[in-house]
Amino acid sequence: MTARPALLAAAVAALVAVPAGTASAKAPTCPAKAGTVFHSSYGRAWHAGGSLYSCTTVYAKKRVVRLGPWKPGSKLAWEPTHAVWSVPAARGDRIWAASTEDGRRWLLGTRALGSAEARVQRLFVYDSTAAWVTKAGAVVFALEQPQADPEAIGTLPSAPAARSHLAVAGTFTALSPTDLGRTVRLDSANEDGDECGGAADYRVTFAPDPAAPSSRVGITWNGGWTRPFCG
Repeated sequence: MTARPALLAAAVAALVAVPAGTASAKAPTCPAKAGTVFHSSYGRAWHAGGSLYSCTTVYAKKRVVRLGPWKPGSKLAWEPTHAVWSVPAARGDRIWAASTEDGRRWLLGTRALGSAEARVQRLFVYDSTAAWVTKAGAVVFALEQPQADPEAIGTLPSAPAARSHLAVAGTFTALSPTDLGRTVRLDSANEDGDECGGAADYRVTFAPDPAAPSSRVGITWNGGWTRPFCG
């Protein structure tokens, strides 16, 4: 079966592998925009009029969508198929996540700790997952389509429990939130699916102990994904 990350890599590679001089095979592009907050060779995100917008060229198709609200102080993590961003509220940041292909949202102003407010230091996105580190050192993992209970990788302060799309790994203060964020990694294993959908064991790992930087802990969580406009 085709793994989701491998499928995305192949789609991205196709954008730069078209024959030179073939007009019909010209790769689509996302032009420059005022208010750009992220851009790469595969797309860009920008804000205008209190909204966040995205243009992606993944799978050699240009798609432009309005993702959701944006305010001064918002933060963003973007990849060709998904975006996660924070929007400041009175007592904490609210988290949003959506597909960059069809604009469908799967986090809609969620409190940063699910059951409590917090401010976000840094956001991460990988496929249909997201993660963030708060300014108090909490690490949170989010999954679009959970299909099982989250499980700990290594020793966490307590067993991770799912709260809708979220699972909190715990709060870690031996490193600053900035340094803790530098250790965060999102990936997946045991992928199974085809070009239109599938499932994987998604993982967030990080190294919270400065005395043991190679010792990683985190959460693994089985979840599914569905590709828009497939078939």
